[in-house]
Amino acid sequence: MRQLQSTKAQHTKHLVLICSSNANFYVLLAHILASEGFQTMLVSEEEVVDQAVLRPATAIILDSAEDSELTVRTCAAIKANDVTSRIPTIALVSSGNERYYLALLKAGADENFVRPVSPARLLAYLGSLPNNRANDKQPTHSASEEAAETFGELRLEPGRRLVRYGDGDVQFGAIEFNLLRCLLEAPGRVRSRLELIEAAWPSNRYVQPRTVDVHVGRLRRELERLTGHPLIRTIRGTGYAIDID
Repeated sequence: MRQLQSTKAQHTKHLVLICSSNANFYVLLAHILASEGFQTMLVSEEEVVDQAVLRPATAIILDSAEDSELTVRTCAAIKANDVTSRIPTIALVSSGNERYYLALLKAGADENFVRPVSPARLLAYLGSLPNNRANDKQPTHSASEEAAETFGELRLEPGRRLVRYGDGDVQFGAIEFNLLRCLLEAPGRVRSRLELIEAAWPSNRYVQPRTVDVHVGRLRRELERLTGHPLIRTIRGTGYAIDID
């Protein structure tokens, strides 16, 4: 009976795929994540997309310590696949290789951390992901219970970071969803990059204006694919605004 219960418990853990060529780093990271109820699996760059299709993963962590350019290509492949594109993807960038930060964002990374990453920050991000059962041991009335919000024909479900339009929907990462909510607080009003940074990023993070542009660009493309209309306007030298009928 104990064996059966143990096996069942393992199946209820949320899986994090870790793409790294450093086995020692994987063992350390797996130990940290296991302490918070996550199951992990080591995968290579060549197999990460296939494994993510076969296994329902909560997140994918890409370690770029050995080959940052390969990590950028791997991230792009994950986001180009219809099945894996919605899986939150985290890139770990080596100190001194911060030049790849924007390249990874453009490739679709949902979050970047500079190595050595703080375990608390990484766990906090993973714990914030929608439908994350690692939080089940401490149930709270969190954002997952927030009421849906409607703006014209757009319907936002904050707990899942889901946006619905007609029969379609798209799930966003935390940054893009926060940017969208900020813009929708006052449709038509121009939001400066500073306002968007304050709304979408933690207060202790330094964010370059160009980083805002990359995230807004991704948000704009996804909304246009969903609605068929270009909703977000760029106001040159100022910021962005969203138009909702």
